[in-house]
Amino acid sequence: MNLSGPALWWRLLVIGGLWGSSFPLLRLVAAEMSPLALAALRGGFAALGVLAFLVVTRQLAGPLQLRHALVLGTTNGWVPNLLTAVALGSIAAAPAALIHAATPLLVAILAVPLLRDDRPGPRGVAGLLLGFAGIAVILGPDALDGRASFTGGLLILLSGVSYALGTIYARRVRPQAPAQLALGQQLVSGGAAFLISVPLAPAGAYDLPGTTLFVIALLGIFASAVPLTMFLSLLARARVTDASMVGYLQPPFAAAVGAALLGEFPSALVLAGGTIVLAGVWLATSGR
Repeated sequence: MNLSGPALWWRLLVIGGLWGSSFPLLRLVAAEMSPLALAALRGGFAALGVLAFLVVTRQLAGPLQLRHALVLGTTNGWVPNLLTAVALGSIAAAPAALIHAATPLLVAILAVPLLRDDRPGPRGVAGLLLGFAGIAVILGPDALDGRASFTGGLLILLSGVSYALGTIYARRVRPQAPAQLALGQQLVSGGAAFLISVPLAPAGAYDLPGTTLFVIALLGIFASAVPLTMFLSLLARARVTDASMVGYLQPPFAAAVGAALLGEFPSALVLAGGTIVLAGVWLATSGR
């Protein structure tokens, strides 16, 4: 039986809040270090967080599910981590989270050929069109004059495509050991980014001050490992469109944490575009 009501919503709020906080945390350190090193360290700290949880709860003996870990470690790991780290060097946390809120719309599109039970009807199609109109509002001015934040927004959107592919995959396989799978995924995520960083990252990419490492540890453990483990568990018990609603719960948290940490208050245009995005997501995910 699929989760619904309070049992679904408290999980969505916690996951959305933790994932939403990742944008301002990334923004704090993205401009100061190599994106490859950031992606590698984020995956490494996340893996340590999941490993500690498994040791404390005595679940370490479970299977890592290597094939699923390789797929999800790519689609929901090093690829979007790298894209987001690069993007947040040129786009603020709040608009980044608002663009990322379109991920449920991308999930709905992919559900058409891949998940028969979750294909969107006319209401869903209207939500898709409305949501992408909101993205156009957020990106529009920068798209016209070619400013850097348009590139950042496009990279965030591509990371959403990657997450959507991973969400569809996880829903199809319905992992039965989400914590062990989360460990395998983060090992793949951090390991792949590290291997890529060895020849490509600049010298001294990992020579970082303690405060930066502390922020990355928070990012890896509380904004990656914890929500990911909860999300994988949720996908085994909820419809994919319901689970993907964490996408539109992230922007308020990103905006609040971004304002507190970075002093970045979203503009009226960003708020207007974000409202359109959220309305589109609601249409696409609230019913057939």
